[in-house]
Formats: sequence, structure tokens, C-alpha cells
Amino acid sequence: MKKLVLAATFLLAPFVSAPAAEKLDARAIVQRVNDREDGNDSYAKVDMLITDRSGITQARSMISAVKDFGSLSKSYIRFTSPASIDGTTFLSWQVKGKDDEQFLYLPELGRDRRIASSQKDGDFVNTDFTYEDMQERNVDKDTHTLLREEKVGTYDCWVIESVPLDPKSSQYKRWVAWIPKGIYLPLRVEYYTRILRQPTKILTARRLEKISGIWTAKEVEMKNFERNTVTVLRTVEIKYNKGLPDRMFTRAYLKQTR
Repeated sequence: MKKLVLAATFLLAPFVSAPAAEKLDARAIVQRVNDREDGNDSYAKVDMLITDRSGITQARSMISAVKDFGSLSKSYIRFTSPASIDGTTFLSWQVKGKDDEQFLYLPELGRDRRIASSQKDGDFVNTDFTYEDMQERNVDKDTHTLLREEKVGTYDCWVIESVPLDPKSSQYKRWVAWIPKGIYLPLRVEYYTRILRQPTKILTARRLEKISGIWTAKEVEMKNFERNTVTVLRTVEIKYNKGLPDRMFTRAYLKQTR
């Protein structure tokens, strides 16, 4: 679901409509979520609000970018405020048949570090997202089941459960997504770290509108029920197909804080 989560930082991606009569199974629907058209690249300015269990909210600002490199993509996030996090930068590269390669640059250390597979369940820069949430997952690493169909607001949705084939491949035991028919942009995702309990986290997409002809969610919220914390991402500005330079998605560029 990396496209959903990164979308949170540079907006949820656009959709490609399916013919009304076409019948899709659960796996085909999830594949369309991953494959939906999202432009050759995207660039956004995003505000982040992190609310702790005491109700105190911390504000951050960032820029976020993504670019296609053939059939794979690379993404870049740089925090610009407050001063305590300014210059902290994250880079993620899709790798065919493997987990994404991820790097985090911390200005106080003056170097970047690779995020190891064993760290993928760690918090992404003290937010309610984890490093695993920040990468796209291969559809065939999970089994997918259509649970039911129901409305979310004005949208008719498929409700699909995904369960890892290898339990060690994810921090989650399962997740359930509400996917609008013909849109393929999840409006809600429930993440379960325990099979029989309530969801650990819920991701919700809001304020959908078309920007440059592309459907975009202007706000995304990740709520963590175990910690009673919330991370909200609000888009200030977004542009598609800017022709972003390849160098922006290299490890050398991580140190370019301006």
C-alpha cells in the first residue's frame, strides 16, 4: 500500500475507470490499486500535524516527490520545519521482486543510513506511519478476499481483506481496505497486528478533488488506537508531471537541504 501512504505525503493518486460490466476478483482489484495511473512524477508541499495521547499537536512541513523509472518508482521526502527537523530527508527506491531500499538522512549526523528489513516496523520520523507503510507491497505476497460491498459516503466500495502468505513478511497480521468501484483509491484501510482484536491503526482519505485532471485526496489521517495518537497530512500545493530531475532521487541529493 505504499502508493496509498506516500500519497498521504504527496496526495492520493488518480484512478483509471474500469468498464461497468467488467467482473474483477479481489486480487485483480488490489492490482489495479497498485497500477493506477499517477503521472510520470509528482511534487507536493504538505503540512503534517502529529497529536500525542495528551492532545498536544505538533506541526511540521515537508516537500514530497515521486518519479517513475521504467516500471518502478522512487520517492523523496524532505522536512522543512520546524527547525528541529529541518533537512531530515527520506528516500525510497522500488526494487523488482524485493522490498524497497530506504534511506534516512539526519543533518546532525551529516550522513544517511539505510533502513534495514528488521527496522521496517519502526516509526517513520516519530509519526503514526512505519517504514513498512512507506513502501509498496507486491500483490502476490498476500491472499486477497472480497468480504462484501458497502457504501462509504457517496462511494460504492469493495471491502477487501489481505493476509500475508508469509507472516514474517509484515508487521501486520492482515489489513482491510475500502476501495471505490472504478476509482481504485482506498478511502479507508484498517491495519491489524492481532487477528481477532480491533484494528491497531486506521488510515482515512478525505477531501477528494481533481487537480490537473487527477483525482487527489487533500487530507489523509493515520490514527493509532494502541497509542491513542494521530498523524494528519494536509496538502498545501501539488503539481503533476513537472519533469523532476533524476538526481533528486539519489543518495547524494539527500544532503541537499535547500
